[in-house]
Amino acid sequence: MELEELKSAWAQYDKKLSQNLKLNEELLRKMNLEKSKKEMNTPLTSEFISVTGCTIFLLFIASATIRYSYELKFLLPGLITSIIVAIWVYNSFSRIRLLTNIDYYYSSIVELQKSIHTFNQKYQKYKKFELYSIPIFAISAMPILGIALTNFDIYEHPILFIIEIVLSLILGYPVTIWGYKNLYEKKIRNTTKFLDELSRFEKEE
Repeated sequence: MELEELKSAWAQYDKKLSQNLKLNEELLRKMNLEKSKKEMNTPLTSEFISVTGCTIFLLFIASATIRYSYELKFLLPGLITSIIVAIWVYNSFSRIRLLTNIDYYYSSIVELQKSIHTFNQKYQKYKKFELYSIPIFAISAMPILGIALTNFDIYEHPILFIIEIVLSLILGYPVTIWGYKNLYEKKIRNTTKFLDELSRFEKEE
């Protein structure tokens, strides 16, 4: 009888241990997925702000370009600026689509890792274009912005034109790189770490 009681007690203990392990696994999964989602909400919010701001800017530049299209010196920079900003808007929409399609609660860890990896690949590709296009944007945007906002012809002041371009690049690049590092790359690294932790936990079982 004592042996039977011991077996019964051991079976109950084993059952409780299994339940606790399962509960711990569910808690870890939920916690890490919540943290992953929270991390990736930062680049998603940044993209919504970016696409809104760039769209408004694009509409203004396009309108100004049409308004001054009779002068080639404003038409060309206006068109170049519009094309660059339109590509930035497209890039933001693409990143928003990738981020909003990530299912943190009904996807496997492997699928989530693939989704984050895909987003990171697209992000790196678009980041290169955006960094390379900043100098062209700075050069092309100033003439059309100057004439549209203040009726100021920057071409008549070449030294000022050069100074403004240099200053915009000196200020623009550090801010842009800081944004990439803190709003995207840091968040992607953290999310990857959370998902890798879950993946290791599942493999150990």
